[in-house]
Amino acid sequence: MILPEEIDDVLFKDVCKYLRNAAPDEWNVFVQMFTQYTAEAVEAVSLADASMIMEAKGRANGLKAVRDAFRSCADEPSSP
Repeated sequence: MILPEEIDDVLFKDVCKYLRNAAPDEWNVFVQMFTQYTAEAVEAVSLADASMIMEAKGRANGLKAVRDAFRSCADEPSSP
């Protein structure tokens, strides 16, 4: 699969669905792992000192957005 320079939401979801359909068990493990990784980043915000809190919050928010995108792909029905 050759990807274009810019990836939009539709292509991102299509690639996620392709991977999920190709290897559903592995996809589920990946999404679970990424969910845990994101939870740890969110937890790190509460532990960050004042000089690092904005960086930690930005990282956590970015990971949450990607996690939600992965989850939305996983929730869509498989292609026939």
